[in-house]
Amino acid sequence: MKRTLTHLVPALLAVFCAVPALAAREFTPQSGLWMIPSENNGQPGRGFSLDVQGNTAFLQVFNYEKSGAATFHTAVGQLDAAASMTVPLLRFKGGRYLGGPARDAVEDGSVGKVTVTFTDGLNGTIQFPGESVQPISRFLVGDRLPYWWSMPTGNPEGTVNSGVSMQWTSVDRSGQPRLWNAWLSATESGQFQIRFNGGKWVSCALNSDNLVMECIDNDVYPATNPIGMLNVQRVHFRIIGTDVVGFMQENGDLNAQSVINGRVTGKGRVLTNDPEDCVITCPPAAVSVDMRSTWLLSNGAWIIDEENTGRAGRGVFIDQQDETLIVQTSDYLADGQPTFRMGTGRLPTVEPRKDAESLLPLARFAGGRNFGGSAQTGTQIALDGDAKLTFRRAQSGNAADYASGDITLPGESAQRMHRLELEPATLDMGNMLGEYLVRWRVDATQGSFQTQWMRLTRVQDGLAMNDDGTVQCYRNTSLSPYFMRCALLPSPNIHQNWIGSASITQSPFRWGAAEDSDAIARTRDRHGNWLGLGAVNLPGLAIPAD
Repeated sequence: MKRTLTHLVPALLAVFCAVPALAAREFTPQSGLWMIPSENNGQPGRGFSLDVQGNTAFLQVFNYEKSGAATFHTAVGQLDAAASMTVPLLRFKGGRYLGGPARDAVEDGSVGKVTVTFTDGLNGTIQFPGESVQPISRFLVGDRLPYWWSMPTGNPEGTVNSGVSMQWTSVDRSGQPRLWNAWLSATESGQFQIRFNGGKWVSCALNSDNLVMECIDNDVYPATNPIGMLNVQRVHFRIIGTDVVGFMQENGDLNAQSVINGRVTGKGRVLTNDPEDCVITCPPAAVSVDMRSTWLLSNGAWIIDEENTGRAGRGVFIDQQDETLIVQTSDYLADGQPTFRMGTGRLPTVEPRKDAESLLPLARFAGGRNFGGSAQTGTQIALDGDAKLTFRRAQSGNAADYASGDITLPGESAQRMHRLELEPATLDMGNMLGEYLVRWRVDATQGSFQTQWMRLTRVQDGLAMNDDGTVQCYRNTSLSPYFMRCALLPSPNIHQNWIGSASITQSPFRWGAAEDSDAIARTRDRHGNWLGLGAVNLPGLAIPAD
């Protein structure tokens, strides 16, 4: 796998930079475990883990040989304008086995090509060698009900300030993006309510069959109403991992529905001295009793630091949905043959600044379907010990998205691991292109701010800038490759008095941004791709026109 990641990916990116820019997607497929719905019969079978960053897609396919032995195949490539790619499926052998010494693997040829096409962030099609095209979808784990954060505490009793904080984005009729800060909570009577941008509370009901939250405001307001939702009467949304998807309906117009995408920024239960002003990220001094929060891991391909040698090896895929944690390993047996293992467990809620740990029994399987073979299910043949995963709080104490941790595999000591960057930072600032909502500092002496959207579309003379050059950003080479300083200008010349400035630190993965960044949100990546899941097709999500 390391050869695939450390050799194939850079080679592909070099090619990508030499071809014309592709039409941007209006969604980004969600990283994690995907399945073929027609093969999802509740029994062990095949599937694949997906990681999409920018235009680069990485698939780790978990399937079987004709002999029935479990194996894995790797594919990496660039999604085209139709969100599709056709690439070789590579096999490896000879790598490190559980508890064994460090050992590089070697590429063992290709079994043919795979074609994968995505229709939105949760659905698509796939064609394996020797097989017809089949629908695929994200493997969704049902949340445990009732939600742990909605349950009342015992001492003192209540659920004060317990819930989920979110950032939502939508696009209005003029094509302009909008941002909503949402807070979903449970009332003492066990009902749900939501508020937007500090406005009034709106009642919600959970459909337990499809986990869609349905919120309706029965009050009628004019176009500039005080609820902070821009005349929105009805909302349907669902939380999937750290993503939020749904639809909004405007007041008085049943046909005026907007797609909403967003991210979860915190999930927890907090009793505080001042519940109106303090939510998930309360400092410890403001907490009176019972503060719990859920870790929001960065789903996708992870790599063990010490095994990142530039040669073929083993890897780890992580998929967290609510409190459920799924880990898949692509590694080897003692005889050098490739195999995969899967572990499922729970990532518990934790107190402030406490580490989160999870033990996951690693199961091995056999007997499932091979490429081009007839449909058949596998069976579990062994439990090969527990994988222990440990995640530590960031130094700031408030970060919501975590992309590093420790893993202890059976028979081995703990090792550091981190989320793999498929499109690493570029020297020319290209990785910082995209669409941002920025809080500009327009008067340093008075502490005045101006919030507006900006879209960095090009790099010129080492500066990332918007189309007309009135926003220009540069990097201090001594700092992080994901940090930049930006100037808001009256004309396209950075050597003049600035209107405002901003310091932006961006995460390389999806929505994330550092808490001390002046970027409030990022909605498009360096290629112009929308970072949300798009208008997805899920049961109960659409708002009926009645």
